[in-house]
Amino acid sequence: MMKIGEQIRALRKSENLTQDQLGQKLNVTRQAIYKWESGKGYPDIQNLIMLSELFEVSIDELIKGDRFYQRNIKVKGGTGMFSNRSLLSSLNYFSLFFAPLIFPLITLIVGSKDIKKHGKRALISQLIPAVAYVLMMSVFSLTAYIAGVNEPHSFIVTSGIVTIILIVVSIVVWNVMQGVKQLRS
Repeated sequence: MMKIGEQIRALRKSENLTQDQLGQKLNVTRQAIYKWESGKGYPDIQNLIMLSELFEVSIDELIKGDRFYQRNIKVKGGTGMFSNRSLLSSLNYFSLFFAPLIFPLITLIVGSKDIKKHGKRALISQLIPAVAYVLMMSVFSLTAYIAGVNEPHSFIVTSGIVTIILIVVSIVVWNVMQGVKQLRS
């Protein structure tokens, strides 16, 4: 399998382009093309897309043989660069807002070791409010049964609701903090 630099060189030569000509088409320097082809540097995702379009090959074909590059692909974000690993780890925590329990479960099943660790932590944190709710309902039922009435005392209900709200807010804040922490790592 060819490394990405070898692949770029072969594609460039098959199109009879010099490093300088390819650099002009991609709006980068000849030195950047040299670094890519010699393995001393790698194109960013935007340049990969442009290479893919220029040479009419998929991005997958460009990077498939280069395991080191695959592990270190960076995705540009609003304020910096995120590795795929930190992005996936953080999504475990942010999934609280778009796919609670589901995303952490998926990463537990198919993620790498470090991503599974964050999937497990996020899953447990997302289960806490459900467990607290079940316990609260049990307490409501038990107090109503002991008091011999159909409904629990309003003070107990109010206390239970306030407790659940505090737990949920704490879990949301913790998940956001952990997600941001992973993006920064």
